[in-house]
Amino acid sequence: MSRHPRLVVAVCGPDGSGKSTLTRQLARRLEAHGFSVATAYCFGCVLCRRAPAGRGRARAPATQRRSWARRAHAMVDAAELAARLAWAYLAARRGAHGRPPAVVTDRGPLDGLAKFSPPPSSLTAALFAWLGRRYDLLLLLDAPSQVLAARDREHSPGELGRWRAAYRGWAGWMPSSARLDTGDQPPATVAVEAAALAIRSWPGSSRGAPSQAVAGANLPAGRFGTGQAPALAVSSHGERLSVAAAAVIAHEVGHALQDRQRDPWMSPGNPRYGGGGAAVADMLAHWLAGHFQVTVVTAARQGGTSSHDGVCYRYLPVSWAGPRAGQLLFHALLPRAARRIPHDLWIESFTPPFSTSFLPLFTPARVLGFAQNLSGEEMTRRYRVPFFLIERFGLRFYRDIVVLNPADEARVRRCSPAARVSVIPNCVDLQPLASQQPGQGAYILFLGRVGLWEKGLDLLLAAYQRSGVAMPLLLAGSGTAAEEHKLARLLAGTGAGVHWLGQAAGRRKHDLLAGCAFLVLPSRYEAFGISALEAMSYGKPVVHFDLPSLRWMSGDVRVPPLDVSALAHELRELADDQPRRRELGRMAYATAADYGPEQTAQRYLTLVQRLLPGDRAGQQPESGSRR
Repeated sequence: MSRHPRLVVAVCGPDGSGKSTLTRQLARRLEAHGFSVATAYCFGCVLCRRAPAGRGRARAPATQRRSWARRAHAMVDAAELAARLAWAYLAARRGAHGRPPAVVTDRGPLDGLAKFSPPPSSLTAALFAWLGRRYDLLLLLDAPSQVLAARDREHSPGELGRWRAAYRGWAGWMPSSARLDTGDQPPATVAVEAAALAIRSWPGSSRGAPSQAVAGANLPAGRFGTGQAPALAVSSHGERLSVAAAAVIAHEVGHALQDRQRDPWMSPGNPRYGGGGAAVADMLAHWLAGHFQVTVVTAARQGGTSSHDGVCYRYLPVSWAGPRAGQLLFHALLPRAARRIPHDLWIESFTPPFSTSFLPLFTPARVLGFAQNLSGEEMTRRYRVPFFLIERFGLRFYRDIVVLNPADEARVRRCSPAARVSVIPNCVDLQPLASQQPGQGAYILFLGRVGLWEKGLDLLLAAYQRSGVAMPLLLAGSGTAAEEHKLARLLAGTGAGVHWLGQAAGRRKHDLLAGCAFLVLPSRYEAFGISALEAMSYGKPVVHFDLPSLRWMSGDVRVPPLDVSALAHELRELADDQPRRRELGRMAYATAADYGPEQTAQRYLTLVQRLLPGDRAGQQPESGSRR
């Protein structure tokens, strides 16, 4: 039986995109690279195969009925796909003979999502998303609708164009998807690109290639010295970061630091938990990797190690337990990791529900507490368990702590008067204002994770209804299936003008920020408000409740906490007053200019160099060595 990690790839796309041809060619190329490959041809479920006439109709996904029969049909389709995937994996392992197993399926979860077009918060969508996490790569074959129609010869360009739009929309929702343009490229060229993407997505790519052919491929390489330079290890699980030195960083919320193929639940593209804390953890790890050896300890479904862009990742197998139990398991396993991983400095990113893991009690090395989120009081209010007492007690054991704002600095000093507290806020890249005027836009924007209570979405919807404002409200973000279901139920009782867009990242996020009139942040609780800083970098004002952790802003409109009437009044006033938005936008943009990544990176580097032992702090990794 092979000890190598498996590679699972789905070839997806509308009719005429060439899925079957690429599946065969990709399987041959992976075999040439030393994989044991099995293929599965998933031509729809048993219901589709017994009703070929229905399968031939290419209706637009948005027009399909969402009845109970259709939901049951989707369940059958997903179950058969899962069964075929499991059978193919067993076949690949049986014939491995020491080679890494690989499975390539013709069609995959993207095809199911495009076929049934379920609501993003539905059980059907969650089922196909769960199947998507079984894959390391979802290849979406894309081509202009005229090209698809010429190849397919059964459907019109208009029909295939609607299917193409559905596939591209769902691909942005699935974190492990990649798009390949097959319009004007020969199949052999597409197969070469697909094989390169698959090999780079293989979880074992950083452990060494399975054969000489794979060793020659363009695989990611680590950047680790083998000498005496300190190694920075980062551990993550959820949204916060912790660092341990030799040098080690431990991060609780691992979206930005975690290997997305091992655990998409914690990946940077994670539609449920992506947050500002994860992005900061990712930046910190890569900033320090230029000066020290860095290891990130993060959560995953399975244990192991990998390396990306000069950062080593070590995985604690806790994510299988889910978001809440997984966080508690992460707390329990982190002290053992601190005792087993050599380090000179450990940066511990505080983690819900009670922030600290008491790591100074388990390692003789220096520990820097990274208080991106002091969650004890919030978790106490939510679950009625006194987590804040554990947090306050644990803070007393830390000599050095980083916080994001002066309000958290004051809280830490009350709990641990002897600790040295450094305030290092989050950062953002400033956007040029040539293309958009400050405060100019056509809609109000909420950007953040879908968490109904914490993010105050219930208060925002109530205030928007009460305001009577004509400007539409766009909600951009996603969360757990339960939270999305709560939001969907709340939206069902809301009038016109509110639009939930789902996850926003990359270009879509840029366009939303550039086109909004202002951003609203109705949170009951915020550690810093990275989405507010992002909006300010576009010259957009921010409306928010007057929380102590958000008083770092300028160019903002502060509303008494949880006052729905006051929030409704400010939404209406700001939507109707463009000159005021322009002035506030200029102030917001000027404030964002003070939160650049260069200044923040230098502050973290100076702090880490001060905390590392004297004979380690000045050393650099050997640039020519690899591990």
